[in-house]
Parts: sequence; C-alpha cells; structure tokens
Amino acid sequence: MSQKPEPRGATRQSTSVVTPNTKTRLSTPFHFSSYLRDHQGTLLESLMRLMQDPLASIMTVMVIAIALSLPGGLYVGLKNVQSITDQWDKQSIISLYLFADLEDTKALSLSHQLSSRNDVLNVMYVSKEEGMRYFEQSSGYEQILSALPENPLPIVLQVIPAYDVSVDTLPRLESLRNDLANFSEVEYAELDAQWLHRLASVLSFGQRFIYALSALLVGAVLLIVGNTIRMAVESRRDEVLVMKLVGATDSFIRRPFLYMGFWFGVLGGMLASITILCVSLWVSTPAERIIALYQSDFSLQYFNADEVVLCLTMSAIIGVVGAWVAVNRHISDIELQ
Repeated sequence: MSQKPEPRGATRQSTSVVTPNTKTRLSTPFHFSSYLRDHQGTLLESLMRLMQDPLASIMTVMVIAIALSLPGGLYVGLKNVQSITDQWDKQSIISLYLFADLEDTKALSLSHQLSSRNDVLNVMYVSKEEGMRYFEQSSGYEQILSALPENPLPIVLQVIPAYDVSVDTLPRLESLRNDLANFSEVEYAELDAQWLHRLASVLSFGQRFIYALSALLVGAVLLIVGNTIRMAVESRRDEVLVMKLVGATDSFIRRPFLYMGFWFGVLGGMLASITILCVSLWVSTPAERIIALYQSDFSLQYFNADEVVLCLTMSAIIGVVGAWVAVNRHISDIELQ
C-alpha cells in the first residue's frame, strides 16, 4: 500500500509519520520569519509573472485604473462644491411682513418683544419709508413710485436667528419661522434658506450617484480581476495539477494568484490616483480663472495623500477579493484523474 503524500503547505509547520496501524504527528516550531520570507518570495514572484506578459498586464491595469478614476474624480468635484458652500455666509434672515394697516408703535413693540427671545440674535426694523427708498433705488422706477397716492409697502422686521444656517439647523430655523408667523401682527414670514434646500438636495443626489456609480465600477473591477485570474489559473493548469499531485494544499496553490490580484489592485489604484491628480491639475487653471472673476478666495481641493492611501488600500482589497473568488472556484474544478 502506497503512502499518501503530505500536503506541501502543511509540511512547513508539522511533520506526520503514517504507519499502517498508528499515526504519530510530530510538530515543529512555527518560525514567523520563515513564514514572512515565503510570502515575500511569492509576492515578488507574482510581480515577476506580471512583468513576463507586460502588454496584457498593462491593459488590465489600465482598465482597472479607468474604472477607479471615474468615481474618484467625481468625488474630488463634489468635495470642491462642498468646500465652496462652507465658505458662504451662514447667517440667515427671517423677514416678517406686518399688516399694512399696523401702527408703528405696535410694530416697534413687536420688535422689542422678539429681540428678547433666546433664539433671536437681532431684529432690524424697516419702516415703510425705508422700504420705499430701497425699492426705488433697486427697481429704478422712482417717478412711477412717487406718483402713488400712498406708500403700499408694509413694515418689515428682519429677524436674525441665534444659530447659523446649515442642513442640520434648517428644521430649527423653519420651526422658528412658523412660530414667528403665528403672531397676530405678522401677515407673512419668509426664511431666506430655500437655497439650502435646493443645495442639500443637489448634494444628496450627487453623493448617492457617486456611491451607486462606485458600487457598479467596483463590481466591474471584481469581474476584471476575476476573469484575469481565471485565465492565469487555466494557463497554469498543468502546474496546479502537479502541485496537487505532490500534495500541496489549496492555500499554498491559491497564494500566488491572490498576490497577483493584489498587484493588479495596487497598480490600478496607483494609476487611478495619478490620473485623478493629472486631471485635477489640468482643469485647475481655468477653474482658478473662474474663481478670480468672482473675486473669491476659494482654494481648489485636490486628491490629498490620505485619499491616495485610501484608494490604494481599497483597490488592493478589491483585487485580492476578486482573485480569491476566482481562484477558489477554478482550483476546485481542477481535480486529479
């Protein structure tokens, strides 16, 4: 009766002596340095195998880079939009349009009453005459407005809330606006934060679009890496059969293909980061001209070092996962006859 060969990966940690009647297992101490050297050798060997077929490897890396650079570029654009909004004036105003027949004394009394509230920072009183002068200057219809028999504009109280306007404080501002609108002297109350509603909706749509696009492209990268690893396994089918014949474990056979997926991910992430940086620098000149036209001190945001590291980490993980799925499936299909 022939003795069953020992698994090659397992023999690095233990040695088994098999007899017809008893099995005695002799354990050897685990050497972490040897373990690291084995992985380092496999890592470099996988890179050398990619360099042996440069055209196919470069094409695969470029496809991965294109798939990763698209959501990365959109992320940089969205980050700049959010940075612009952060520099905008965050002070909102609630305009209270009082009834036209309301007397000045009652309007001043209401102004003092609102100024004493804790959720109100300040109240500006705009009389009918001040409102008419401002409307004449802004509209350019001085002669037509001067011909009116009486001033039709109401007294306006401009209420400045005690907190800044933001997406988080918007419900509190709307609650304050509704509270002030319930005063009997107020005919209409307006909060000048509707732009924030629109901006928040646009940013939320942009974020979800980028997330959905990123998920689709990550799936595409997984398929690309998986298909490449599948072809690599098929091209080394005889080598895999020989390793199985001598008793190599699946983990030992799987290891070089996982490192191959790792290299595809890392190289694709590096090329994607370089592409994003180059495109950002290319569009920065016309973007800075537009910023100068608006006399703004806004500084463009680029793909920073932390984001580059995150991109490389994510791409490496995607490469390893794609290789793991592909190599597990195809190694199990290769059986000894």
